Amino acid sequence: MIFDLYKLGKEIAKDANHLFGHSGKDDLGEKILCDSHNQKWKVKVRCSDKRGRYLKIYSYPDGKKKLRASADQYKYYLRITSDEWELLYQAVAGQNNSRVRAVLDRLVGI
Repeated sequence: MIFDLYKLGKEIAKDANHLFGHSGKDDLGEKILCDSHNQKWKVKVRCSDKRGRYLKIYSYPDGKKKLRASADQYKYYLRITSDEWELLYQAVAGQNNSRVRAVLDRLVGI
């Protein structure tokens, strides 16, 4: 009886963590974007309790170049403004804006 309750409690905790917890990280989307030299970059927009609002940027398709940028000044990540993070978030969501390429160029060093 006690063992069955323990197993049931573990299952409930596992399901609740899957539904609500999921490590506190929200993947808000990803998209392949081009810089002004037509180099493709995979941009992942994320938000978490620990890191705040941040981006993960990889060269595409090889993934050899990796960058991290934070709108909330997390550790050693590149610094971006809230407006830049929002702009890339909107780009990943499908909204086109001419400023996206300029922000991406700055982040990748063009």
